[in-house]
Amino acid sequence: MNGKRIEWVDVARGLAMILVIAGHTAAMGSFTRSIIFSFHIPLFFILSGYTFHPAKSKEEFFRGLKKDALHLLVPYVVSAFVITLIQIFYRHNPAGTEFKNLGESLLWASGTGDGTHEPVGILWFLASLFTARQLFSLLYLIFEEKGKQSFVPCAAILSLIGFGIGFIDWNWLIFNLDVSMAAVGFLLAGYEYRRHEEVLNRYRPAIFPFAMIIWMVLMKMFGYIEMSGRWYPEFSLGILEALCGSYMVIWFSQSLSGAKPLKKSLCTVGKASLMIMCVHAVEDRVFSFWTRYDPALMCFARIAVDVTLGLVLYALISKLKNKKVVQ
Repeated sequence: MNGKRIEWVDVARGLAMILVIAGHTAAMGSFTRSIIFSFHIPLFFILSGYTFHPAKSKEEFFRGLKKDALHLLVPYVVSAFVITLIQIFYRHNPAGTEFKNLGESLLWASGTGDGTHEPVGILWFLASLFTARQLFSLLYLIFEEKGKQSFVPCAAILSLIGFGIGFIDWNWLIFNLDVSMAAVGFLLAGYEYRRHEEVLNRYRPAIFPFAMIIWMVLMKMFGYIEMSGRWYPEFSLGILEALCGSYMVIWFSQSLSGAKPLKKSLCTVGKASLMIMCVHAVEDRVFSFWTRYDPALMCFARIAVDVTLGLVLYALISKLKNKKVVQ
């Protein structure tokens, strides 16, 4: 954890990003969608918690806030603005209406609408990840660094409050705050996984089949939680299902040492996953070509298009950043 990238984390992010696109293409109620949605977004939060370094001082907190704002909020705003421009110039929607919707959707940052506020779509994840990381770091600074040793229960309680607010669909909070609070629990899961990784790896032969059985049984029983829409059926069991499903993907990502081409490809996608998600968010909001043809064929085509465009943009931006550093 010295600042260097962790290969299996990038592999897991790459796999999760591909599954996000596949999940958004699969038919509603399909078995494929149920499998993917049972863990894909919680997994992203868990991986973020695994690599997260909570602030140990006020100065460090504000440095982290600034870094996260540049890394998450700038793509959030830029992607939403691109969507608005496409809606105006490609869809020929009224500019006044679109910019009004832009401001409203950015402010509420909700993945789905509640009948009153304009949703921001897939970009909700960037806003909630930003807010969840700040809440997580602030809790650590207040309850752990000050010697109170109550960080873990406080983070868990905050997460449960967020889930609880989500049950009251007419009382959603501004900037998707209730979902961000709920996501703190998954950040905590990733953080605790890192702290106890040695023990978990030691008992993996026993944990793995147990987790797989729980994941499959719960998925069969009631489906999954969906954070973007505050859909939390049997939410305590849904959280457990998401944790077990995420553990399966983590195990798979850590077990790819012998499949170097696949590992390298997923690792590359994982490094560019934020850019690919932004491309996917724009494509999902304004283009619908993938709904007109065979779902299986279009799933592969959609993944290929979104991943390729995301990788190209990621490479271009990285090149520009390196050029500025050299200058």
